[in-house]
Amino acid sequence: MNISIATKKENAVIESLTDGTGIRLVLFVSGCPHHCKGCHNPKSWDIKNGIEISTEELANYLIDKYINGQYSGMTFSGGDPLFQSEALYELVTLIKKKIPRINIWCYTGYRYENVPDRKVLPLIDVLVDGPFEEDKKFPHEKFRGSYNQRILYLKNGQIDSKNN
Repeated sequence: MNISIATKKENAVIESLTDGTGIRLVLFVSGCPHHCKGCHNPKSWDIKNGIEISTEELANYLIDKYINGQYSGMTFSGGDPLFQSEALYELVTLIKKKIPRINIWCYTGYRYENVPDRKVLPLIDVLVDGPFEEDKKFPHEKFRGSYNQRILYLKNGQIDSKNN
């Protein structure tokens, strides 16, 4: 299976301190149906602007970078990673086979309650949900672009009431 990423893998994967706790390995995917006004990455909306890569090749690349770095986990951003839910599911499954305890964050414009394909949710530790809303932009809101977005800790794909 293929996944569409924002640009060639060497540029679609970055290190970040702002996309989750600790130093994160972040992948930017293409394709987003939300088209939020004021989006920081509108070029990623059209999946055709991305580059297709096999989930196996990408998983191996991410696993290698992760193992050879000192990261707190991996974050999937975009675009909207859940727009390619089947490919994301396969990618994260391959990663978790090699690194079972890896901490996974995922950003999505969908609200948790409205995620159309929930299959990947049990593999995600933290879901940052909701569309970016320019009128609710709050630059000091940690790990979020606007204060309507929620940081949801998940357990087996369900909101973990102990941590939220």
